[in-house]
Amino acid sequence: MFDAALGSAGLVLAFVFGLLGTLGSLIGAYQRNERLMSGARTLLLIGFFGTIVSTFAMEQALVSHDFSLAYVVANNSKETPLLFSITGMWSALQGSLLLWAIVQGLYIALLAFAMRHEADRRTGSVALGILGVVFTYFSGLLLFAASPFLTTVGTIPADGRGPNPLLQDYPLVAIHPPMLYMGFVGMSVPFALLSAALITGRLNNDWITRVRNWSLITWVFLTIGIVLGAWWSYQVLGWGGYWAWDPVENSALLPWLCGIAFIHSVLIDRRRKRMGIASFSLVSAAFALTILGTYFTRSGVLQSVHAFSDSSLGTVLILFFVAVVIFEIGLSIFAADRLMGQARFPLLSRPGSLLINNAIFGLLTLVILAGTVYPLFAHYFNHQTVDVGAPFFDAFVIPLFLVLLAIMAIGPWLNWRRTPPELIGQRLLLPGAAAVLVVAISAFAGVTALATLGAYALATFVIVSSVIVIYGNLARSSGRRASALVSRSSAGMLTHIGVAIIAIGMASATTFGHQGSVKMVPGQTVHVYGQTLKYEGVETVVTPAKTSFEANVVVNGGNTYHPAITQFGTYATAVGTPSVNVGLTRDVYLTIDAAPTTDKGPITLGIVVQPLIFWLWAGAGVMVLGGLLSVVGIREQNRRRRGNLPASDTPVEVTV
Repeated sequence: MFDAALGSAGLVLAFVFGLLGTLGSLIGAYQRNERLMSGARTLLLIGFFGTIVSTFAMEQALVSHDFSLAYVVANNSKETPLLFSITGMWSALQGSLLLWAIVQGLYIALLAFAMRHEADRRTGSVALGILGVVFTYFSGLLLFAASPFLTTVGTIPADGRGPNPLLQDYPLVAIHPPMLYMGFVGMSVPFALLSAALITGRLNNDWITRVRNWSLITWVFLTIGIVLGAWWSYQVLGWGGYWAWDPVENSALLPWLCGIAFIHSVLIDRRRKRMGIASFSLVSAAFALTILGTYFTRSGVLQSVHAFSDSSLGTVLILFFVAVVIFEIGLSIFAADRLMGQARFPLLSRPGSLLINNAIFGLLTLVILAGTVYPLFAHYFNHQTVDVGAPFFDAFVIPLFLVLLAIMAIGPWLNWRRTPPELIGQRLLLPGAAAVLVVAISAFAGVTALATLGAYALATFVIVSSVIVIYGNLARSSGRRASALVSRSSAGMLTHIGVAIIAIGMASATTFGHQGSVKMVPGQTVHVYGQTLKYEGVETVVTPAKTSFEANVVVNGGNTYHPAITQFGTYATAVGTPSVNVGLTRDVYLTIDAAPTTDKGPITLGIVVQPLIFWLWAGAGVMVLGGLLSVVGIREQNRRRRGNLPASDTPVEVTV
């Protein structure tokens, strides 16, 4: 009972002081009262401390198996390993909302620290007040509608049910959700900063840079979270894929698209030294889509392997989303004179390519959003159950993605003003020749799919173009190679290289992948899809947390792999556990489709061969590295801005 009392007290602290701090921040900014604004920051930090207390209480209850809490009974057991006891906090609805609240509080604390020496306290106070609204809302949800500290009704059970089997089968569950939330929740920070600047009229170039930097930080977190989610899906769910256009996957992708579009859009704004309406719309959309995504995943309106279907929070979540949209529209009208309309640029110019780039990101967002919400409207208006799957999304997303690759290849070679076509031709000669060579080699090797050939050509174009730009930045760096590497240009080009590598991996796996099954008896060797499998029998592996029925399969005369069927704790339904032979040129993905009835009986193994799928993960790593270098570059850029570096040491930057 102590954990319940401590956790509930933390929620009260978070809500009360969050509300007081929010009101104090906004009223203090309105009255230009320095003491009130300073005191409000302290109140918000106390509210953040309340979420720390609640999180400590929840983790203590999970680790100590305190079954006096109903949440612990439903998501923990005595046999649950320590790691999955800790991650049990975000294994269900109430705990995931607590994770949201503490991450939101962390961002409030970080922003307050970052702006502690800011001369204009008023704009910062408005930004903290806007973040405080979000923090107070989620703290209120926890306190009044979805508390994880409700006590067990009746007799306290001797043991609990344990986490969902899919959430205690792979250690990545300890990293993926926190990273995803750091990005997802973090989208509120650039929105709050930009909204505050519009309200107070502080929308100068320095503030635009600050918004861009926070956007970049949160986008990197969201990128890491999405990549880890795709890896978790590939390694755990047993279907051999990494992206299923699941509503929850789409909910994370939508603000990611708006976030990267804003990062591109703000390049034009910084050059014009004034924020455009397009940039404000993108930041606003990114934040609003995080709330809509929370509605999708926490209300039970959409079926997903990631969603919580037993929630009754749908109404309050969608009302908050509507309130956010109304605020954004109202603010854009109120501050219309402070937002620059979209200027016209020549098509063959850097701004022109950025505008086309962002138009495609906008189309991608609309298509994915439409495919995600259409089943809701079909059910509501026609009482039909509609499944919008991969064919719909692929039909639109693949062509648009290829156009994006083309823009990424050409964009770095365009001037900020109109670029003569003959000059473009000269600059594109080397990357274009490399792309033609790759297409010729691929066609000679037997590749006939036009989309695949296009992906190879454009990806090669992007990689060669980006390498040339990075090399040029390093060559002009006058000995400061580290500064050149973390420049916006070099880091951005590295991100583009990662995207291109991902395109090669996805195109190869989609075009040349094989999926099927094979029936085998112990000792038998079969050749399937160019791979050699030897089945050596089965064994049962028992641990305190689970019982696994494992097959022993030797792949291509090398190591033995163990696809399994696993039962966790008291869960009656067993789950399949794949085993993957990872290679640079292909993965061999094994599952048990039908278990043998006797030790020497036949087994049916599922097999998926994914050519170059490793390139997808390698490309994702390069993309994340580029994003991380961009974040590191923020400090380097600040040093240059303060005059700590000579102007000659600043690399010439070409940024797309």
